Amino acid sequence: MTSDSYANQLEDVLKDAREAPIPEPAVDKDEHERIAKLRAAALVTVLTMIDVTDERGSIGRQSGSPWTQDHRRSRMGYSNLMRARSRRSTWR
Repeated sequence: MTSDSYANQLEDVLKDAREAPIPEPAVDKDEHERIAKLRAAALVTVLTMIDVTDERGSIGRQSGSPWTQDHRRSRMGYSNLMRARSRRSTWR
């Protein structure tokens, strides 16, 4: 029986794999351009699937933080935000 354990043998295999040279694939120019286009298409596909949008047009339509709302209301002569929120709704 050998004194090498399974872990030691696996470690040797991984070291050999890390030190092995990576062969360059024999690809002609047309194939290289095709691969580059496929990579670009994959990148665009992933970016379009991400649900992150930069809607700069809607930023101005948002009400903003409570501090901003309160100061805007006081500038226009309305009651402060705390009073406006604590009021009961009107009859309809």
